[in-house]
Amino acid sequence: MNRTMGWMSALALLLTGCDEKAARVLDVAPPDGLDFAHEEPWKEASTVPPPGLGGRIIITNSLDDTLSLVELNTVGTPGFRELARVPVGLNPVELEGPHHSAIAPAGDFYYVGISNYVPGGGSGPHGAHGTGADDGYCLKLDARDNRLVGSVRVNPNPGDVIISADGNTLYQTHFDTLKIAEMARQGRPESDMNANLAIIDARTMTRKAMVEVCPAPHAVRLSADERTAYVACWSDEVAIVDLTAQPPAVTRVKVAAGAGGAVTPRHQPYALTMSPSSGEVWVSSMASRQVQVLNPQTREMMPERAVPLRGPPMFGAFTADGRTLYLPYQLVDAVAVIDPETGTVQRELPLSEAGCLNVHQIMLTPDERVGLVVCEGDHVGPGTLHAVDLAEGTVLGTVEVGIFPDSVNILWGQP
Repeated sequence: MNRTMGWMSALALLLTGCDEKAARVLDVAPPDGLDFAHEEPWKEASTVPPPGLGGRIIITNSLDDTLSLVELNTVGTPGFRELARVPVGLNPVELEGPHHSAIAPAGDFYYVGISNYVPGGGSGPHGAHGTGADDGYCLKLDARDNRLVGSVRVNPNPGDVIISADGNTLYQTHFDTLKIAEMARQGRPESDMNANLAIIDARTMTRKAMVEVCPAPHAVRLSADERTAYVACWSDEVAIVDLTAQPPAVTRVKVAAGAGGAVTPRHQPYALTMSPSSGEVWVSSMASRQVQVLNPQTREMMPERAVPLRGPPMFGAFTADGRTLYLPYQLVDAVAVIDPETGTVQRELPLSEAGCLNVHQIMLTPDERVGLVVCEGDHVGPGTLHAVDLAEGTVLGTVEVGIFPDSVNILWGQP
């Protein structure tokens, strides 16, 4: 079962009644001498050398609480392999679900969301993605030794996390589909299903604000001037957050005419990709298998620009000039090469034969010659990272990583 259908089935089950045993915290005393809540869970620093100036690829493995590290300068060489797999989290005896990462511009720290959604994750009432009942966290790690240096508690089911250009502010969403299900069972209005956008001081790891945005917000992106945040909402909407207002002001735009709502979405917006040239926001809608476009000036969708795909679209990447969009999509497990001006798919880069299952994200190397593509796998065995020659459409190399990888990022070493 692919990821999209799995979520839809999980949400349907929740709406018709949860398994009470899955949501109950086990009332079992820990064995003598075993501490389930260690303040310094990974006391020993990593033995992995600090990242060099050539850069290091970081992948979050959500189902085994690790990060896969790969040296960027090994792409296209026989040395393209996993350098190390380091633990991440607050509790060494529970699976906590690291989900997405953000890199400090200075390269001295990086940040990882802890979603607490892992099925069978131990004593906590964790569930499928978006259905965890525990509060999540945002963690701050030292890039030199991958050691935890700070954390802040947020709401349940953290989704995406990004950082401002100056490295001072983090923005973290909460993909809380459990809240949708619970409110629906109680007959509550959709306004009670809204989750928050956390605005966090990255230096002190304290919350600056919790902004109510929409039901189950996931991807978040900032405008070039960072005065506006755009958020993909499961309720068939994009939330537009004016960060200059006090408190931040939110407006919501439906992604298409006849769109659904939080309980019965017809599109299911999940990922966003922003054009660096026009500022247009390209919305990956999983259920309708479309990439829809928001005009940042008019704050309206442009239905004539929507691009249909053969599977659920995920996290894409633009070239620096904004003239090409690389957009991965599932089921077929390929990368669509899209001309944003005409909205046409110029060609496709197939990945399934190279071992990619459930493609999730593509990131371009600085020279834009190679796409770093992370694939979730079957959520039981290892996922994969593929280096793809974008001009030739060939896979230069494949690295097995942890279980259910869900993001790829590049950490640059300090001079």
